[in-house]
Amino acid sequence: MMKEIRKRPGLEDFFLNGLEDIYHAERNFMKCFAALGIAAAHEALMEVLMVNMQTTEKHLGHLSAIMERFDRDGSHGKCEIVGCLTEKAAEMIRDLETGSPLRDVALICLIQIIQHYKIACYGNLMSLATELQHHKVKILLEECLLDEKRTDLYLTEIARNFINPAAK
Repeated sequence: MMKEIRKRPGLEDFFLNGLEDIYHAERNFMKCFAALGIAAAHEALMEVLMVNMQTTEKHLGHLSAIMERFDRDGSHGKCEIVGCLTEKAAEMIRDLETGSPLRDVALICLIQIIQHYKIACYGNLMSLATELQHHKVKILLEECLLDEKRTDLYLTEIARNFINPAAK
């Protein structure tokens, strides 16, 4: 009787699955940011969401180019965290008063949770790309990571300087 030989997924597979997951996430967050931009009341928050959508588009381009190098199309990625976060966004929009500073506080909190998720994903993928010696890929992922960190810092500034004091 022959033993069944199972192929064990390696680091490269783990990396590629992570790429597909963040690609799926970014596509869904794009839709979420559009809805949040409409729901936001403060001009600075609306602006950061518009810029974030453009940045997300750029990241999707980077991820598509990376996946092409590995003959992947991103169709297998699925992240349940994304569903939970987009559901939470819809709940906040529905439950909090339109135009209220409190709604903007809640939106910033949610957007920063999304940003931190993306920061973790891009940081991990960048580390794996380095380990796998995918140097050009690492550069693109690092650009995405830095964009996400900048957005997070800007959201903190908006919250501290405008949104939180208005909600107080």
